[in-house]
Amino acid sequence: MNEAGRCSRSGFFKTAGLAAGAAVVAGGRVQAAETAAAGPARRRLGRSGLELPVVSLGTGSAQDVNVIKFAIAQGMDFIHTSTTYKEGRAIRNVAEAIKGQRDKVLLGLKITWRPDDDKSMEAALETLGVESVDIAFFHIHDEKEVSDPKYRAGAERWKKMGRFKAIGLTSHKETSQCIAAALDQGFYDALMPSYAMSMEEEFLPIFKRAEEQGVGVILMKTARGLGGAYADSVPHYLATPGITTITKGAASFQEVKQLVEASKAKADPQAGVLLRERAKLAMGGHCTMCGTCTRTCPKGFPVADVVRCSDYYLENAAYVDTAVETYRTLARAPSPAACGDCSLCEQACRNGVPVVHHIRRAEAALA
Repeated sequence: MNEAGRCSRSGFFKTAGLAAGAAVVAGGRVQAAETAAAGPARRRLGRSGLELPVVSLGTGSAQDVNVIKFAIAQGMDFIHTSTTYKEGRAIRNVAEAIKGQRDKVLLGLKITWRPDDDKSMEAALETLGVESVDIAFFHIHDEKEVSDPKYRAGAERWKKMGRFKAIGLTSHKETSQCIAAALDQGFYDALMPSYAMSMEEEFLPIFKRAEEQGVGVILMKTARGLGGAYADSVPHYLATPGITTITKGAASFQEVKQLVEASKAKADPQAGVLLRERAKLAMGGHCTMCGTCTRTCPKGFPVADVVRCSDYYLENAAYVDTAVETYRTLARAPSPAACGDCSLCEQACRNGVPVVHHIRRAEAALA
């Protein structure tokens, strides 16, 4: 690309960031009138017809039952969970929290079983204590796998059975490729990518395309690169075109209240520019789960998954147990013998991640 092209592209995304913040003030989809007096504003999730709060609860850290109940009472009534979070503790806590108030919540469930495995699907619903959930998310990290027709067949069957109202896709590896491929499939109602503010340039065109196709976007893992400024980032995430809600873990009553209040704030365009610049600097040398390292490995070692265990989970105190669980349940159990010293993965990384050191760290801390 020539210099003029680079300047134009850079200018576009900087302008897009400013425009996203300004949208809160100017009107359109993101406006002050959305904000309810007592809780967060609500937005329609694409063509699904579901109305979600703009901040919602993720349960990867298996919150206390009373924290989940408090979040529901505060208007954070969309809850995303999985049978695998914290070895099943998370989904059991959600089941306990929603008992007697199913009509007051919207449920998202990660599908961790095959799309033809009705037995596992029914078992997950039984654990939740419900007959159906509002959104079920296929969990796919391989761009080629997204196009496998078995997922459409499973989605259509389960929707006809009344088990799921909407079908989504969630991904945290090869993420931009996977969610773009999902849009090609045409049957997904929602996308839930792992996303950080530093990844804006790559994802904004995909979010725009999703909005044009009536596909809702739910953001997860949005705290990376923001340090203690997460609450300040919430209005800017919500001002991003095409975004319906942010799903975020909250371990305490105070964190729930902070998220709800942050969702009501207006995004200042200049503050947004500073946040984005800070996030890009902070994410330098950290994994974005693009999957390039795994595709480069001549031995098929699950490089990106191992690096995620070290670079993301081990850096967050709340997710140390998740690091251990994830590392031990990888499809190809990592071992020193499975990874050579070629360093091709590290050479291929476009973000300067010390890949080999993360692999060795994971061996030492998690094996």
